[in-house]
Amino acid sequence: MNVNKIAGKFDKLKSSFYKHSYIQMTDSSELVIDRCERVSAYDENVIKLELLNNALVIIGTALTMRNFSTDGVIIKGNIRSMEFLKLGEEK
Repeated sequence: MNVNKIAGKFDKLKSSFYKHSYIQMTDSSELVIDRCERVSAYDENVIKLELLNNALVIIGTALTMRNFSTDGVIIKGNIRSMEFLKLGEEK
């Protein structure tokens, strides 16, 4: 059996149990986001993420992204604002 195919099916099964993404913010310097589906834009001032039910735009300075996986992402930097958008309406 192909291990990658089995892992992909497991990820789809696991994500079908989750209905929401979870966000934990530490001051204005760190975000931990669970269940991030995709990164649609990334630079040091703007990060756009597709979550399970909507899109999230993070604006700041010196933004960095770490530990991106199927389970989530960690964003560090000087976070100035966050905006939630409907999927497909990203700016």
